[in-house]
Amino acid sequence: MEISFVNWNEAQAALKHIRQTVFVEEQQVPAELEWDKDDQVAVHLLGKEGQRPVACARLTSDGRLGRIAVLKEYRRYGWGSRLLNAAEQFLQQKEMSRIFLHSQANSYYFYFQHGYRPVHDMFWDANIPHIRMEKIIGRPNPTTNTFLMGMDGESYTSDLAAACPVWMQIASSQSRREIDIEIKDLSHSVFNNAACLENLSAFIRQSQQTQIRVLLHHEYPGLSEHPLMRLQQRLSSRFKVRCLQPIMQRERHSNHMLFDYKGHLRFDLQNTFCNFDSAVSVKRQKQRFSEEWDKSKQLVEGRKLYI
Repeated sequence: MEISFVNWNEAQAALKHIRQTVFVEEQQVPAELEWDKDDQVAVHLLGKEGQRPVACARLTSDGRLGRIAVLKEYRRYGWGSRLLNAAEQFLQQKEMSRIFLHSQANSYYFYFQHGYRPVHDMFWDANIPHIRMEKIIGRPNPTTNTFLMGMDGESYTSDLAAACPVWMQIASSQSRREIDIEIKDLSHSVFNNAACLENLSAFIRQSQQTQIRVLLHHEYPGLSEHPLMRLQQRLSSRFKVRCLQPIMQRERHSNHMLFDYKGHLRFDLQNTFCNFDSAVSVKRQKQRFSEEWDKSKQLVEGRKLYI
């Protein structure tokens, strides 16, 4: 196992193979967004298992670490950590004290464990929600619990378009038992974005004890073709969908997601509220959700949703 520093011209074939496989093919990043002018001037990190290139990243002159990729069959063997350590050591030798990166939201906890902290700049990139994270090289990790489930009691609000999918992915990637979703408006991006739906898929597949309950406010013809419903078709009976009875459809203006008995996400098309450690409030919300779930009805198109 080794990581070397290379330039684009000498290692282009190996770097392109890894990034093409991970980003373009696996994550569906458009090819025209993947390759840019920074490749020619950046310092590239290339990790090899024996003679096989398996991991890569790049450093730009301003201290930004990006294009971090590990081939699927080599993940969970420490390649990501080795790339981070090598990049930080390289910058230290250049007498640079700060490193930053644009983390995909579902990788937040990995970078957090390595000392990176969010600066609350959340945005979409290639249709994937991202958050900027920074680290002061060589200093002890800051003692913060930002966005950690069951540990961060702060309440956050944002009108950034990417805030909801970022917080949804961070929360769902830390959940271990159940996610309850009350949907007022299915048109919201969090219910239609492939990256967000993949988080729900990964959550339900992590063990036999996980479950997702979705409570819709309204049902409409063709509902079974919605991306969230199509995901439900592919997963087990632990992903259930029901609809409120008409008499229970009192006016509500927000969607809600409850993560285990800890996290709460409330959002509409303009604003997002999130709390990662609010046990009392979440318990109350889950009790109300369960009462309405017990009185809800099977979808008219329900038979189409289970194949």
